[in-house]
Amino acid sequence: MNMGGPGEAELGAMVAQHLATLGLVPIHQKVDAARGNVVAVLEGSAGPVLAFEAHMDTVPTSGSAQARAVLRDGRVYGRGACDTKGSLVAMLEALRLLQAVPADARCTVVFAATLDEEAGVTGIRHFLNDSHGISLAVVGEPTGLANAIAHKGLVRFRIRTKGSPAHASRPELGVNAVYAMAPVLEALQRDVLPRLATVEHPLLGHPTMAVTSITGGVAENVVPAECTIGIDRRLNPGEDVTTALSEVDAALDGPRGLGVRVVRDEPWFILPPLNTEKDHPLVIAMAKARRRVLAADDGVIGMPYGSNASWLSAAGVPAVVFGPGSIDNAHSDDEWVEIGDVVRAAQVLAELACILGGDR
Repeated sequence: MNMGGPGEAELGAMVAQHLATLGLVPIHQKVDAARGNVVAVLEGSAGPVLAFEAHMDTVPTSGSAQARAVLRDGRVYGRGACDTKGSLVAMLEALRLLQAVPADARCTVVFAATLDEEAGVTGIRHFLNDSHGISLAVVGEPTGLANAIAHKGLVRFRIRTKGSPAHASRPELGVNAVYAMAPVLEALQRDVLPRLATVEHPLLGHPTMAVTSITGGVAENVVPAECTIGIDRRLNPGEDVTTALSEVDAALDGPRGLGVRVVRDEPWFILPPLNTEKDHPLVIAMAKARRRVLAADDGVIGMPYGSNASWLSAAGVPAVVFGPGSIDNAHSDDEWVEIGDVVRAAQVLAELACILGGDR
């Protein structure tokens, strides 16, 4: 994701150089003309092939957020510190720790630093085309070192109302598309949101829908001929995009009955939910690793945000999400990650690879 910064190409080169210093062979998976994923394989015992995946991109800086890393009081501050450079570094450190373990006492690990998670998810999709036979995955995101086994999916789309332009001094000669959006908003609140409040997931709570943007008009002296809203619909496991959109379409029948010309565009982004079973061997192994390193309980959590684990799971690769830092300060002016938590995350990941490799 390159929005005014160097993008992932520069970071990918640094990751590749570090992998080489560890004695691993960096594999460059070209995704577009300037960028690519960086992959490396640490061979281990027969059995499951475990992926360590973390994305290299960040959202752009905003407010007072800074692009450069600053070390202060045992923390690293800066855009992307917890989302998700902390996880990326932890995975690289886990590879270093695992090299001290005999190969027959750890599973094979495929490390993948991927592109574009924050925007177009091109990196993880490209990785899945050449994933070196992975059968399980840990996706690095700021979970506070908790074992996250579920998260919401999402579908994003736009709704447009149509009017006709006129001079603002004679508004009666036109049809104001901004005014026409009002009954649409009312219908969504009245007909869709109450049903979402009746759906419950034990780790994720209710699905949600939010109007996140609105635009309309071209000038103050022109009656607007079009108004557009953006919708972010978060899906619980068990919900599907088709049903979610059909509920919206049914709600739009009300405004149409009032003469409103309204169009629901096709989704421009879809992310499936994640719902790994509590008794899956990967979840049990992660619980064991966390007990050994963190003296933590076996509890699992769900996350309201999405991750690349969705795509891995949808491709038949069971996944959990794990990493240092808190999502509460991701994308914030004061984003940070605790160095000690990065170290502990690396130890948990290395322990996990040993457990899956036979725990000898």
